[in-house]
Amino acid sequence: MLLKAALASATLLAAPSTQDEPKPVSSPIQTGNVADLGDVVVEGRSPEQVQAFVEEAAAPPPGRRLARWNRPICVGVANMEGRYARFMIDRIASVAAEIGVESESPGCEPNIMIIAASDANDLAQAMVSDRPSAFRPTRTGTDLGSAALERFQSTEAPVRWWHVSLPVDVDTGAVATQLAGEIIFEPGGGPPKPLAMRVRDPSRLRAHTRDELVQATVIIDTSKVGRIGFGALSEYVAMVALAQIAPDADTSGYETVLNLFSEGADRTSGLTRWDRDYLGALYTVRQDRARWLQQVRDISHAMTGE
Repeated sequence: MLLKAALASATLLAAPSTQDEPKPVSSPIQTGNVADLGDVVVEGRSPEQVQAFVEEAAAPPPGRRLARWNRPICVGVANMEGRYARFMIDRIASVAAEIGVESESPGCEPNIMIIAASDANDLAQAMVSDRPSAFRPTRTGTDLGSAALERFQSTEAPVRWWHVSLPVDVDTGAVATQLAGEIIFEPGGGPPKPLAMRVRDPSRLRAHTRDELVQATVIIDTSKVGRIGFGALSEYVAMVALAQIAPDADTSGYETVLNLFSEGADRTSGLTRWDRDYLGALYTVRQDRARWLQQVRDISHAMTGE
């Protein structure tokens, strides 16, 4: 299977290194030092603009709230020359460290899988066909749905991604949904805990579950990436791997790495202050909000320093 071949060639690292960015012959590389996140404040932008960006970019599963990585990440890269794979893994690990997400040691089982391919649609279709329940472990609440999965397999975008998240009990860490298989959830690194069915007082502010990212798949279509800096590409992948970003988000009015492949938009050379503030806010705000729009307001307030 294509998937097995890709996984077999995966290069796994976790700790960031100080090596120089690789420079392919076909494209000059533009890089910059990864800045300390610092205070989460967006300057010169109104609260209305910030909230509009969050609403446009964020893409939780229907009926659910935004998820984030509450466990260490393990990044795997396949079908990429070793020095490029190491650079991308290190850059993602650096961005993750800025927002408080740890990385696993080398040799770990990837929960973020990045695959480069010239036949991206064929690869995506083969992966979904080979392990359908890995992409949709339940019918609702863990992903963007069947129509979105069809788009994942047929998009013309240079980079595509797919997230799987799980609702878990905020007190026990138990999975709060019935899984069809493929996804193994071990809260706190221990064995899976049974879902505790308890009667609680309802609340409009606090939910009894939170949503956790457990798997992300990113496919880079090498035939469509074009001549862009590998550092910028790596930070674009970091953004879509660490946050649930809408593939069809119109972010042309904002200074963000999400415009990297958008014609006519203000392209960047990597993560912008806007992007770092968004990630910082996402990984700072409380996760037990009852509704995702409450999360949007929390993230917007954190980004503007309110």
